[in-house]
Amino acid sequence: MKKTYLLDTNIVSEFSKVNPNENVLAYYSARRDMCAISAVTWQELKRGVARLPEGRKKKYLECCLENYDECFEVIPYDKFSASICGEIQASAEKDGKTLPNYDSQIAATAISNGMVLVTHNTADFEPMKQKAFLRVEDWFTA
Repeated sequence: MKKTYLLDTNIVSEFSKVNPNENVLAYYSARRDMCAISAVTWQELKRGVARLPEGRKKKYLECCLENYDECFEVIPYDKFSASICGEIQASAEKDGKTLPNYDSQIAATAISNGMVLVTHNTADFEPMKQKAFLRVEDWFTA
């Protein structure tokens, strides 16, 4: 089944919280088979856990990562995504704006795969929506 929703790092992180947002859980539960994450999100998650000191929290999050690895298809950041990302970043730079690299890569992955980007940081992706056909949803407030 082709995936429809690309979950941003802040959405995936919600699943490991003691009190996750109920809207996010409900939307995910209804769309579980249509969700994936980007290779960039996987990188951010792995980096975040690797930076933690040894302890209970790190062990818990390592278990979460193992679960995510089984649950989520990881969409690669490939040549097509990189081309889109480069064009969006260059266009923004002509307007005097520098776009965050990871966010730009995640947005380009969504665009190149015809997916809806699900994030709570909608404002961070607004410049990319203006430069390309990026569809964004916020399941916290939807």
